This record gives sequence, C-alpha cells and structure tokens, in this order.
Amino acid sequence: MKVLVVDDDPNTRYLIEVFCRNEEYELVLASNGKEALELIQRGDINVVVTDIRMPEVSGDAVLDAVLKLNPEIPVIIMTSYGTIEDAVHFLQSGAHDYITKPLTREVFCHRVRRAMEKLHLSREIHRLKTSLRQYTDREHVVGNSASMRKVIETLPAIAQTDASVVVYGESGTGKELIARTIHYFSRRASRPFVPVNCGALPENLLESELFGYKRGAFTDAHSDTPGLVEEANTGTLFLDEVGEISTKVQVKLLRFLQEKEVKPLGSNKTIHVDVRIISATNRDLKAAIAEGQFRDDLYYRLNIVPIRIPPLRDRKEDIPLLANHFLRKFAKEHDKDVSEISPLALQKLVGYNWPGNIRELENKIQQTVVVATEDTIRPEDIDLPGEMRSFKEEKSKIVADFEHNYVAKLLSLHDGNITRASRAAGMDRKNFWQLMKKYKVNAVDFGEDREKES
Repeated sequence: MKVLVVDDDPNTRYLIEVFCRNEEYELVLASNGKEALELIQRGDINVVVTDIRMPEVSGDAVLDAVLKLNPEIPVIIMTSYGTIEDAVHFLQSGAHDYITKPLTREVFCHRVRRAMEKLHLSREIHRLKTSLRQYTDREHVVGNSASMRKVIETLPAIAQTDASVVVYGESGTGKELIARTIHYFSRRASRPFVPVNCGALPENLLESELFGYKRGAFTDAHSDTPGLVEEANTGTLFLDEVGEISTKVQVKLLRFLQEKEVKPLGSNKTIHVDVRIISATNRDLKAAIAEGQFRDDLYYRLNIVPIRIPPLRDRKEDIPLLANHFLRKFAKEHDKDVSEISPLALQKLVGYNWPGNIRELENKIQQTVVVATEDTIRPEDIDLPGEMRSFKEEKSKIVADFEHNYVAKLLSLHDGNITRASRAAGMDRKNFWQLMKKYKVNAVDFGEDREKES
C-alpha cells in the first residue's frame, strides 16, 4: 500500500516521514501539486494526504484530479488555516478527512489508518458484489431439506478459508456446483475456477494436463504448454473424481500440495503457484486406502474439510423445488410458454427414485419442457424409466402428438392460410382454429399468405 503526502514545506514532509517510519505502508513524498498529479496518474497510489495552499497546483486541484481519476482513493486535506466552514466545504467536495496543522503523530497516523480501512472496506464490498453477481448469474445450490440446509449453511464459513475440501456424493448429486459455490463466496471469486475430470484422462495425459510440459518432453509436445494447476494460479483447482488418479500422479500431486510448486514435464525449473484445491469423488477414499489404491498421506492433505451430499432419493422433499427451478430455467432457455408442473405430476416425480440424482431430474425436466404443448406439465407428459402408462394415458399422448403435428403440417402446406388448411382437413374453420389454440400453433409462423386468426 502506498500513501502519497503532498506539501511544499520541507519541514512538514520531514516530520511526516518521521511519523510514518514504523507504519506498514510505503510513504511517497511530493513537494508540489504538479509532481503529485504525475505520481497519481501512474495508478499505484492508495491514499493521498495533501496540503491546500501550494504554488501552481493547489490541494483543491489535487482533490479534483483524484476524484476524476479514481474516486475510490481516499483524500485527506491538511491546512494551517482551517475553519469549520473549510472542513465542511472539503468534505462536501469529496475529501475523506480534514486535518489542521500543527500535526501530531498520533492524529496523523490514526487518520491515515482510518482512510486505509475505508479503502479496504470499499474493496471488500466491491469483491462481494462481484462474487454475488457471478454466483447469481450461474446455477446455484437448491435445497430445502434438513440435510441440504446443513450443507448449505456451512459453505460461507468454508469459503473464507483456503483449506482443502473433498465433496463426497454419488454421480449427479451436484458436487461441482458445491465446489463452485465455495469458490464464488471466497476471496478468490474473481480469480479462475479450473475444473479437471481426473477419471476421464489416462495417467500420462492427466499428468501433463495438470502440470504442463516443455517442448520436446514427449512426441507430440510441439510447444511449451502450461498445466491446469498453473492456469488456476490465485484461484481454485477442482479435481473431479479424484479417487481415480493413479498412484504415480498421486505422488506428484502430493508434492505440489506440500511445496506449492509444480515442475512441467521436461523442465528443470519449478513454478510457484497459489492454488486452493477442492476435490470430489463418488468413492469411499478410506476403503481405497485399505485396498492400496489411494495414498493415505494424500488423503490427509486433501480431506481437511469433508462435505457429504446426500442422494436425491434421501431428500425427496427437494424434488418439487428442483423440478420447478429447472422448469423456469429451460422454459426461458427454449423460449417455451410452460409455467407450471401440476400437483399430480410433482407427485409422480417424487415417487421415482432418481438413480442418476439431480442430473437425471434436470435432464428429464428439460426433455419434458422441449416437447410440451401446453403451459402445464401433466403426469402423462413425463416418461420415467421402467414405467408403463395406462392405456388411456398412452392413447391421450399419442392423439395429442398427432393433432399437434397434423395441424402444423397442414398450415405449412397452405402457407399459414387457416381457411385452406381447415378445408383440406375436412374440418370447420372454427374447430380447426380451436385445435391451433390448444397446441399454441400460430399461423403467422407458416409462410407469407397469412390470415387473421379470429
């Protein structure tokens, strides 16, 4: 942190230099306003303390310049000729504080520290707003069951540390979403979140993906390539399916966690990185240790904070909440006028065990929204594995699909002309129009020869 002091009096500058010798910030001195403006324009000044009466460029001009360049920088005004009216004027003009001379160390240093606290607070508010905006722009954790509330309530506190986290849960329970939530609530929110699926890459590729490689390190290494660990520097590295990492790569990962350094393949140099590790697995890592498939020293490095996500079948009270969340998401994404899931349809969703967990539910709601022809999802609109609908339900679904497709095809053949389409169908125009209304088929979507639909 840099504090700029501007005063044309050399004795005042010397006195302030003595005041600040044991302070934690760096003191920068300027003998006039012009020199101060040049320093401020470089962009590395955090607090400005300026005298008012100076030749050429006054303290008022310095204040105005700071407010235009970066109003976040606190400006403290100093003067030997202060009155209450002056103080009010400068504070109303945008100054952070006002000090009268003669100066004392206690008052001067206290006011500067207070200005720095204001700056830190302003930056923290900005960081939190940015984090919140990033978080709300993305998917967020949804759940009102006791088990999920317990998990969600721990996330802000976990996020404020850099402790390694392992998220346990079956496939599809939303482990990566939990990891992203921790990241977006942390001090690293504006920095990279880098996911890597450890189970999807063979051992040799995973090692080079994580740690990078130098040109010529292996046959296809045509150029120096940084690894994902380096890409995540100052941010968060998410190791999905960490239980699938080979013992060879586990050794290198452990060394990185201990030393906070990586050595790209084919390189003799190490690179220091500052990365938080969040892992996820659907395996029992303790059982993997007993079977000799996972190193116990790596386990204790990673498993500082374990989080367990219950499967969807154990928190069925969350299914209606999740289903409606996905309904809104996909109705907007696919521009469909589907606004509701009927109580019986929700009951049907709750009655299913969802072996694929949230991912399967999300996929099913998206599928249902895409093919929906009405604004309400009914039980017969939802096809679940291993389910055979009643004869009546199956017949209704087939008839509805036929009517919708038939009406659309006729309108397409007759360029959107309802009269000609209804005549070709052998139907009264009013009845044909009612079918169009039932399935939300709009004549203006078909060709140029259009009629008014009323």
